[in-house]
Amino acid sequence: MAWIFLMVAGIEEIISVSLLKYVHEYKKKWPMIVIVVGYALSFSCMAFAMKTITPGVAYAVWTGMGSVGITLVSYFWFKEKIHLPQLACLALIVIGIVGLKLN
Repeated sequence: MAWIFLMVAGIEEIISVSLLKYVHEYKKKWPMIVIVVGYALSFSCMAFAMKTITPGVAYAVWTGMGSVGITLVSYFWFKEKIHLPQLACLALIVIGIVGLKLN
């Protein structure tokens, strides 16, 4: 169950970071509301996960999910380019996350 909370925390982080691109001088309120609620949910889920998973592993997985996730959102949603060396490094992050889960 802790790993499910950790996955939800990572997904909420990706959503919140993605919406930062839509915050322009705080003229639009909806992105800020979703960001604040998203991070509150993310940190809450992370706290629940840390009751079972060690903080170092939980934080590494959370940040890794965020890094890979926001890169994929940037590629598919914002049409930003990803170069081969970036893909290789992201693959290493994914391998690290899987390795942490398996241990």
